[in-house]
Order: sequence, then C-alpha cells, then structure tokens
Amino acid sequence: MAYKISKAMRKSCEDILNDFIEKYTYCLNIYDMDEREKVHSFYKKIINTLSKDDISKEELFANFEDLARYKISIDTPYILMTSEVYALKNALINEMNEQDIGQNIIPIMSLFKDINNKVAFVYLHEYIYKLKTMNTLRISSLSDLIEKNIIIYYESHLIWLSKLARQIKYEKKNDFIELDETLCNFGRWLKEDGKEIIQNNSKFKTIDALHTNLHLFAKKIYSHMGDDEHHIKITYLEKCELISLSIGTELALIDNVIMNKQVTKDALTGALNRNALRNIFQNQYELSLATGNRFVIGICDLDYFKKINDTHGHVAGDRILKNFVNITKKLVRSSDIIVRYGGEEFVIILPTLGKDKGFEVLERICHSFRDSAIEVRGKSIQATVSIGMMEIRPQKEFNDSLVDEYVMIADQQLYKAKNSGRDRVESY
Repeated sequence: MAYKISKAMRKSCEDILNDFIEKYTYCLNIYDMDEREKVHSFYKKIINTLSKDDISKEELFANFEDLARYKISIDTPYILMTSEVYALKNALINEMNEQDIGQNIIPIMSLFKDINNKVAFVYLHEYIYKLKTMNTLRISSLSDLIEKNIIIYYESHLIWLSKLARQIKYEKKNDFIELDETLCNFGRWLKEDGKEIIQNNSKFKTIDALHTNLHLFAKKIYSHMGDDEHHIKITYLEKCELISLSIGTELALIDNVIMNKQVTKDALTGALNRNALRNIFQNQYELSLATGNRFVIGICDLDYFKKINDTHGHVAGDRILKNFVNITKKLVRSSDIIVRYGGEEFVIILPTLGKDKGFEVLERICHSFRDSAIEVRGKSIQATVSIGMMEIRPQKEFNDSLVDEYVMIADQQLYKAKNSGRDRVESY
C-alpha cells in the first residue's frame, strides 16, 4: 500500500504531464524544441510508472536515472535537475491533497528522497569524470606555459582536486587527500615563499581565505564518505572546483603583473614589445584554459595618424602615441597587457573579462583618448582611436595558428570600426 498512489491520477497521464510542465518546469524554456520534446517523453514515462496500481521502485529509479543522463548530455545543471524532481513531488502532493488522499503523502516524500539520491549519484559520477578530464587538460596547459612564475604552484592543487574526485568515486577514506590547509604543498608554499612573492597584502588574504575554504569543503566531503548523501558530495565538490579555479585566477593575474615587469618594453611608449606578442598570447590562452576563464583581445589603431605626422610633425606623433599608452595604463589593471603592434597600432589583452566588461573598458579608453589633448608649439592637438575586439573562451589545447586566427577576427572588427566612422569600438 505504501506506494499505491494511482488514485491521485484521476486525470489522464497526458493532462498531469501538461499541468506539471506548465506549472513547474519553467526551466524547459532554456531547451530547444527537440530537447523539450525529449524531456517531455522522459516525464511521460515517469508519470506512467507512477500511475500503475503497484509502483515499481526499480523501474521508477531507472526512469529518473535515464532522465538524469540525458540532462547531463545537454549540460543541464544539477540544481535545475533537482528543482524539477522536487517540483514533480510537489505536483503529486498537491494532486493528492485535492483528491483527499493525503495519507500517502509521507510515503511519496520518502520515495522522492530516494529518487533525488539516485539522480545525485548519476550527476556526481558524471561530474567526477568531467572534472578529472578537465583537470588533466588544465595541468597540461600549465606545463605548456612559456613564462612560468607563481601560477605553477596552482598545479599541486589541481592534482589534489583530481585525487579528491577519485576518492569520492571509489568511496575511499584511507590515504585521503591532505585536509589540513597548512600542510598541503600549496599551503606550505603560500605561508612561506608565497607571502613574500605576493606583496599585495589584500591579495594574499584573498588567496589564503579561498584556500582555507577549499579545504573546509573537502573536510565536509570526508565526513560524508560512505553514506548515500550524494547530493551533498556533488554540491561540495562543485564548490571545491569553483574555489580552486578562483585561486588559479588570482595567481594568474599576479603572474601577468610579474610578466609586465619582465618583458622588454617599446622604447618610445613603454608598451610591451611586439616581438613578445606570440608568447604573451600563448601564456594568456594557457592560463585561461587552466583557470576556466575567458579573456578579451582588442586591436587599436589611431585614426588619421599619418595626417597628424604630416601636419604637426613626428614629435607630435610620438607624443600622441605616448599619450595613448599613458591613458590606457590608467584605465586598465596592472595585470592587463598593452603591446605596441605596429607604428600606431596596439594590442590590448584583458584577462578574466568577458565581452560586455571588455567592451566597457575599451570604450572608456576610446572616449578618454578622444577627450585628451597634447600641446605642441602652443597648439592643442587631439586624436581618436578605433578598436576591434573579441572575447576568447579557450576550449582546446593551444596551437600556434590560434594567434593569427584571433588577431584576424579582431582586426576585421577594427576595419568595421573604421568603416563605421572611426572613434569607436566594434565587437565580434
């Protein structure tokens, strides 16, 4: 009797399904039509199983596990999947209340707790597989870096995270990862050499707090090893990965600051030398791949620069170039990169920024440069700049052709800015 709830299903299965979809699965709007129909078919099987006189738990669990695997294949986050499971439970409870058969509510709640754990188990093991695969790629990216500064210490925690995922998969409490944040390889480095290298005290405290929280969640996972609370383990493992990536991002930005001090500068403007662009771009690509970040590249070309040289002389032209770099440096972070690409062309790389934020930064540079002026022999001279930009999201291993490919795309946007009236930013 515990799982005989078909009396609550007086309406047709199709009606119940439609009510459930309409009232509770609003997140289905994120799917395309084919995916939506597929999800509908899974729920139809589930509701058909629930409508039987005697519900087979094994059949029901199998239905939900199949749905979970499909949701994973279309990249549906675990939190959205669980919200649908709970929404279906609520829909059934509401239906039973309407039909005045509330004595079956407690068995239903118990049944759905088991269902959620089955779904969590499927998600957890798929997540572990993806995490280990991605970490292998991240570690490979770090090994391919040309300029290796402190980011290399991030590698030890990627290895630590992969081992944690492995131990969760096999439910191994023996020989567990180091849970004490002061004793792991990264923790020892952070408290010793790291404190001296990361001279910004605020930045050090941020990294230290992130690292402490990372180990805190690992301790929580350890306390649940061997039990069936898979939803807790996947939640904490996701937090561990996010915190790990945040630590990598902070170290990568510090690495860029160090690199900006070390790379040869253009003698006139103080921007980085073009000869270093390929290595700089590769480093940024590998760092972004290793830390799960995106970055923005902008190609800048000063408008009518030849006319400035011809009208006011090369001294004025040189001062305009220096003025552009000085203004840009004031508007970007110390971890951002400015390269003199040609005579009046510059490349700007903005780590960890996406398209919208990157556009805002480049537009501020564009506007500030337009509003500035230099004095030459008593004359006030103004200039403008056109910028083409694109967001880059590394998804695969670096190869040398990527530099030319991305520069060409940004360059096409630069030509678009030129053809649209100049003094503007165009984005791919």
